[in-house]
Amino acid sequence: MKRGFSLIEVMVVIVVLGVLSGIAVPKIMGYTEKTKEKADLMKLYCLRDALNRALLENDAALYKSSFVSSGKQAADNLSKLKTKLASETGVDLFVIEMRPDLNTNIQNNHASINKDSEMSKLIGDSGTWYDALKDAGFNGVADILIARNNGSYKKGDGATYYSTPYQQGKDTYYRTYPKDQIFMSYLLNRGKSAGLSGITSQGSNKTNYRLTMSFQWSQMDSTSNSVEVALLPAGAKMRNRSNGKGGALLSDNGVCFSTYGDIGCADYQY
Repeated sequence: MKRGFSLIEVMVVIVVLGVLSGIAVPKIMGYTEKTKEKADLMKLYCLRDALNRALLENDAALYKSSFVSSGKQAADNLSKLKTKLASETGVDLFVIEMRPDLNTNIQNNHASINKDSEMSKLIGDSGTWYDALKDAGFNGVADILIARNNGSYKKGDGATYYSTPYQQGKDTYYRTYPKDQIFMSYLLNRGKSAGLSGITSQGSNKTNYRLTMSFQWSQMDSTSNSVEVALLPAGAKMRNRSNGKGGALLSDNGVCFSTYGDIGCADYQY
């Protein structure tokens, strides 16, 4: 004799499935996001390797940019570059700003994280830095920085990037981002979903989250003839001379955005 399922049995099954989905779905989503974060981390390694390949071909490759080789300020700029490459914080090449409600924003500098820095001018429109960004999949970034430095980004989209105006109160600002998306993860496109209350360097604004793409000589030693790369929050060090620890971005999934490995995030504060 055939019998169907009772209402109670059906309800029990639904409850069990609900419990299982409540456990499984977040884990699957967390795993997917961690996979994307690891793919984004690999782009930092690609950028590091592109620069190190240039150094293998010519150990002075990083000093050939017009920013440090021509013009009245070249000598001073070169001195600043050499100092920063051997410093605990490294060279702040450009800024990545994330907001949960807007597209990622690439900036040359910002008062909250690297005020008045001119290091983005190292890239220019050709040369070692420009080629390294392109080879590592950061298409459009160099063109954005050129436009940011000469003020032309307010005139509209470029060939490789978008320039989108938006209003904040009475002021008009612009978000500049590559037409080819740089990163895959939510973290590096929309920022951290929690923990922003710990970021005090950006005043009362707790929605924007900025990082510098930074470089330094490996172990802060110019004789190493190689560099390391990290994404640094405001005030963070790539590597502390006393203990070797760094304060690079550490995701909630445990992915450390430093080519030094996990020690590069051992002093992450947020």
